[in-house]
Amino acid sequence: MKNKVLVKVYVPNIDEEYEIYIPTNESVKKIIELIVKSVYELSDFSFDVDKSHYIFDPETSSLYMEDLIIRDTNINNNKKIILV
Repeated sequence: MKNKVLVKVYVPNIDEEYEIYIPTNESVKKIIELIVKSVYELSDFSFDVDKSHYIFDPETSSLYMEDLIIRDTNINNNKKIILV
């Protein structure tokens, strides 16, 4: 899976963590949409998809800017990110 990475997504609002494959050639904005949809489905539809979400790096406490492409970030296999 050359064009995808497996990330660990922690969602504090529902206190759950999920492993999700994400494409590396998409923008952070598109990946947030993909992750939100995935978390919504994996959480048996208990996650609120109607509000704004963002992802950040818990190691650096830095937000991932929505216009960046995943391959241009430090997101790689087994990277833990937080969705809020």
